[in-house]
Amino acid sequence: MKCPILNKCGGCKYSHDNYPYSLEEKQKEMEDLFGKNIEQILGMDYPYYYRNKVHDRFSFENREVLMGKFEENTHKVLEVDDCKIEEINAQKINKTIKSLVKKFKWPIYDEDRKTGLVRSTLVRVGRKTGEYLLTIVVASTKIPAKNNFVIEVRKLHPEIKSIVFNINDKNTSLILGTKEQVAFGPGFIYDKLLGLSFRISSQSFYQVNSKMTENLYKTVLEFADLKGHEVVLDAYCGIGTISLYTSQFAKKVFGVEYNKEAIKDAIINAKINKISNVYFTAMDAGQYISRLALDNIKIDVAIVDPARDGLDDSAKNGLLNLNPEKIVYISCNPVALKEDLRVLEKKYRLERLKPVDMFPFTNHVETVVLMSRVDK
Repeated sequence: MKCPILNKCGGCKYSHDNYPYSLEEKQKEMEDLFGKNIEQILGMDYPYYYRNKVHDRFSFENREVLMGKFEENTHKVLEVDDCKIEEINAQKINKTIKSLVKKFKWPIYDEDRKTGLVRSTLVRVGRKTGEYLLTIVVASTKIPAKNNFVIEVRKLHPEIKSIVFNINDKNTSLILGTKEQVAFGPGFIYDKLLGLSFRISSQSFYQVNSKMTENLYKTVLEFADLKGHEVVLDAYCGIGTISLYTSQFAKKVFGVEYNKEAIKDAIINAKINKISNVYFTAMDAGQYISRLALDNIKIDVAIVDPARDGLDDSAKNGLLNLNPEKIVYISCNPVALKEDLRVLEKKYRLERLKPVDMFPFTNHVETVVLMSRVDK
């Protein structure tokens, strides 16, 4: 299970032939940060080909079309035949797109000259449904022979349920632009998590490791220990996955997310699953939490799942003012988590901390923390 670009692409940190070693190293890193009392890291039974979101970039070098990953800290594209952490068929779809781009003679986008058409591809996978969403990122709305291209893709990959052209004509490091053309299908796919259905578009935030996401959410529910009467806050709720899952065990759930498109998806997902006790709001999470506190809304359990920077000051102060009985914190950055805990420990006691290996072989660790209010 040797990867020829392991030490170049920066995606993986650990060799793919010794998964137990990577878990031991991650456990040590977490213990160095938080002490020896943390729980044992939760790993995967089969930690290969787990990513349900596969992104490859194009470049044109020495008169050759290249497609793959950026070398770490560069914009040099590295090709790899078999990425050990990406879903296998999604990789095959990307290879098909590369061959068709060459066949149709579509020019590759040049970042320096700002010329060309094709920038990258993004394949999203519904693990439980077997549905695939193909997004091709281009620099212009003028796409020659687009319909014929789509017909060829569909012949070769009938499992693709939708094909989208995303228009990114900006000089930016962001993968996706804001405009899209749906060339086939509805522009989204469905997947299932823990018995619930979720709609996924190219722009949706959806955890890349479906199997471990279920384990992560089960851990969140275990820590929350809901009895059915609680009012729950789900801050940074994305497309509503945690909100809708926990709603089955709570009286009411408030979900908040800054991204308006994600909230639209969350509302649709609630309707799909016929769930009516969740209330979604598009708003800055810190401002929303502070508003709940000012309005004296009683929250029993606050679940927070912020981005890598962690909670901003308004969110931390808002949580302290909101005063829920429990806080369940999901973190993708242990260093930011530690800083946030220092502030929250003014009123809360750290009860449990469990690392979850959401991203095997990479240097990332997801962490679930339970804090309980210290009543004086």
